[in-house]
Parts: sequence; structure tokens; C-alpha cells
Amino acid sequence: MKLLCSGLLWLLFCAPASAEALQWYAVPADPAPSAPLAASPALGNEPAASAAPKPLSSSAQRYRPLIDDVARQHALDPMLIHAVVQVESAYRPEAVSGKGAVGLMQLMPATAARFGQTALYDPRANLQAGAAYLDWLMNRFGGRLDLALAAYNAGEGAVARYGNAIPPYAETRDYVRKVMAHYAGLKGEAGAMPAAEAIPAPAPRRPRRAAGGIGDMEQFWRLFTGGSPRPPAARL
Repeated sequence: MKLLCSGLLWLLFCAPASAEALQWYAVPADPAPSAPLAASPALGNEPAASAAPKPLSSSAQRYRPLIDDVARQHALDPMLIHAVVQVESAYRPEAVSGKGAVGLMQLMPATAARFGQTALYDPRANLQAGAAYLDWLMNRFGGRLDLALAAYNAGEGAVARYGNAIPPYAETRDYVRKVMAHYAGLKGEAGAMPAAEAIPAPAPRRPRRAAGGIGDMEQFWRLFTGGSPRPPAARL
């Protein structure tokens, strides 16, 4: 008991005045690591908002059996072809653009000839060439529908020149938006958009242990040496 009292008296009266005051507190144990933060959702990866499919117009119904047949031959969704035909010609087989694009899917004669079709006023021939071109573009751009549609409007060369991205042409961007919106409506998927990359979740951080107090050996060293810094460890 006397030894304990002597030690306490020495700490109170004999410790160097320049030593730091001793702070007593309990150092908490490390808590369990927190759960990872959830990744930010990728745009377009959420389930599409459910809506009633938009009914086909009377003009679309007229060409439905033909479009279903052509779509099956090229492994395309018939609703995609309907969306392209609606935006391109509104189902008018006699339509001709100011640039010379012809028929239901508004094909340039040179483009249609690449796929073996020349009678572009004939609905079947026009749909065959247009579906074949869409199928080719989907393969060319890795299944990216937005890029395939941009290439259908502006040409695959334009998409390639801009680094396989939608060219900054107002007409092309508006065309892609219109076709995809109409396609989504026909499928009953409101607001479908191309997906974007997901943002990875940050790694969880372990809380840092508080410094100082009874768990800090540096404070003990300063207490018993009058505040002198601890000598560095010898290097080998």
C-alpha cells in the first residue's frame, strides 16, 4: 500500500513540468465492418415502367402479316420494324424523300442494292432490304440499338467517324429518340432508354482507433522523459 501511495505522489509532484498531462479513457474495440454501400443503379437497368402496349394503327395492321414474316426471317422484333416504318414513312409505300430514299423503310437505292433489292416501291422488297440492313447494323455495332438506328439514319460511316457514337446531328438524334420511344410504346415499356455504366460501390472503411490516452505508448514515453521525442528505431 505504501509503495502504491509513493508512486502516486511521485506522479503528482515529481514528474517533469513539461510533460503532457495524462488523459485516461478507454479505447473502444474495433466495430464490425459496415456493409458496402449499394451501387448506384445503371440508367435503363431498372425494370421498364409497365404500360399497356400502344395499339397498331389501321395502316400498321394492313402490313402486320408481311412485317411479321420479314422480321422472323431476320430474327428481329416485328415491333422494331413497325417503329422504323412509322417514323420513316408513316406506312406510305409511295413515299420518296428529298434525298431520294424510297418506300416504307425509306431506303436509298444503293443501300437496298447491297441486300439484293431494287423494286423499292414493292412493300415486301422494301421491307426485306430494310430489315436486312437493320440486322446488319445491329451486328456491326454489337447489338446497340441506338447506334444501329443512328447508322440507319446517318450511315454507318458517320457513326464510325464519331468513335462508334451517335453523331451530333440534330436530325439523327431526334430520329433515334422518336424510333426508340415509339418502339417502347408498342411494347408497353414507357421511357425505355439505353443503359449506362453502373457506378461501383466504394470499399467500406474501418473506423480509425482514437489516438492518445492510456493506449498511447508515445504519451508514456513523454511522461517519463520530460516530453522528449521518442528516438527513431534503428535502421538495419
